[in-house]
Amino acid sequence: MNWTTAQQEALLDVIRRRNERNQLQKQLERTQTDLATRQQQQAALLNLWQREQADVDRLDRLSWASIYYDLLNTKEQQRSQEEAEAQQARLRYDVVSASVEELTQQLTEQQTRLTTYATVDADYDRFIQEKRIALSFSAGYVGSQYQQRLDKLTEQNHQLQELTEAHRAGLQALDEVFRLRKLLEQARNWGTWDMLGGSAFASMVKYQKLDDVRDQSYRVTQRLERFRAEYADLNQAFLTEWKFDHNFTRFVDIFFDNIFTDLSVQSRIRSAAQTAQALENQLVNEITRLKAQLEQGLDLAKQKSDDLQHFLETA
Repeated sequence: MNWTTAQQEALLDVIRRRNERNQLQKQLERTQTDLATRQQQQAALLNLWQREQADVDRLDRLSWASIYYDLLNTKEQQRSQEEAEAQQARLRYDVVSASVEELTQQLTEQQTRLTTYATVDADYDRFIQEKRIALSFSAGYVGSQYQQRLDKLTEQNHQLQELTEAHRAGLQALDEVFRLRKLLEQARNWGTWDMLGGSAFASMVKYQKLDDVRDQSYRVTQRLERFRAEYADLNQAFLTEWKFDHNFTRFVDIFFDNIFTDLSVQSRIRSAAQTAQALENQLVNEITRLKAQLEQGLDLAKQKSDDLQHFLETA
């Protein structure tokens, strides 16, 4: 299946029309913005004109304003001033109204013109798909160049997927560590109250919180294992340096046996909180690094996609 010169010319014509459509859409958006601004001005000037005209009308009929200026013998002078202000407001309103009418007509024309480009996207997609198929079966130089660009884009998209999954897993693990630290803080507070002579209720709540810490520790482990697995897919060296298993065992095991005094419990809670804080710091650093890699990967994927699309349009 060959890609002919006639097909390429048809594709370039569709690209030209699509560019025209895009320019027209931008013009239409500017017209819509200008029209909305002018319509707001028109409404404000109409209100101003009506108020100025109302001042003239009050002087023409029997009113306190008419009587007041009659007594001062300045009614005609005041009426002339009010009428001039009303005429000026009317003139400004007329100018803006003319602009609104012109912009409305312009908007209608642009919308009508846009309808002539209704099939341009479908036409473009059809030609590009046909060219993709033709180049996929091509054994020549152009076909080889197309395949190389396609392979690079596919590889980059796969890398993006791995980064996205690792970043998401890291955020989920971090969220569980946040919860763990909050539970440890609650346990520490109840433990302090218990040490200061709290009731049996304080002691009971403290140990309930420690049970919650134990359960949350399991959830942290599960999320960390998921994060480590996703990180391993990226072939990153970070995992070989992450010494978390030993620390995690410490702050799970401390709540099972050998808790003899409140002071010992508080010491173990502080140790667990320090371990959780250190883990949080590690996760934040790695998630930040992953996010930077993800943003760079997105930029690179866009470049490769744009390069492939340009090649398809011009080759």
